[in-house]
Amino acid sequence: MFCPKCGKENVDTAEFCSSCGENLKGKPTGVSQETAVGPIGILFFCIPLVGAIMYFVWKEDKPEKAKRACHLALWGVGVGIVIQILSTIIQHM
Repeated sequence: MFCPKCGKENVDTAEFCSSCGENLKGKPTGVSQETAVGPIGILFFCIPLVGAIMYFVWKEDKPEKAKRACHLALWGVGVGIVIQILSTIIQHM
């Protein structure tokens, strides 16, 4: 279970966050609206600079959302590199 306040992972049976002390009892364990990136994640993937900027904007207040934005941006960079390599190989054939 992730703490809704600080985003740290705790054991599922924990009543309080081991990092910040937040009461975890009765808190939802799934992805909340706060941590979900949603359709804007496509933007972070296609334009990784936006995802990187949002990581720094959200990293203190919404660490899980920031982490997700960063991961999407990194995936976008990786896929872009692979596409560039493939297009260069195909062009030189």
